[in-house]
Amino acid sequence: MTDESGPLLDMNPDTVQRLIELARDIQGREYTDISDNRDAPSGAETPPDPDEESSTPRFDTATEEFRSTIDDLEPDQQQQVVALFRLGRGDYDIAEWENALAAARDDWSPGTADHLLSHAMLADSLAAGLVALGYSVE
Repeated sequence: MTDESGPLLDMNPDTVQRLIELARDIQGREYTDISDNRDAPSGAETPPDPDEESSTPRFDTATEEFRSTIDDLEPDQQQQVVALFRLGRGDYDIAEWENALAAARDDWSPGTADHLLSHAMLADSLAAGLVALGYSVE
């Protein structure tokens, strides 16, 4: 840790909270094969209600918003999100926050959003990372 108050994000934690919400939405709607989920059997016992949003467009919207939010962040902020994910996943503990940031800097690429989306426990790991840094998660 670099200061007495502990490690803090150099970004709005509400942005990370929104990423968590989007990841939960995406992960709650994942299909075995998301490349062509429109024709895949949903496994639902009842057909979708036509008055409700279809899961496919909502999945696509959430995924695109997640990608857009990540892409709109500065590279150092994207690296913080990756470090938070790794902290929450248990790759690092709070005392190793600077090491998590350094590793995220070393691993950074413009494909950060897709890298994060490839992990099954994305939402939970981001939330655990925020909590570890002392932020509350809704």
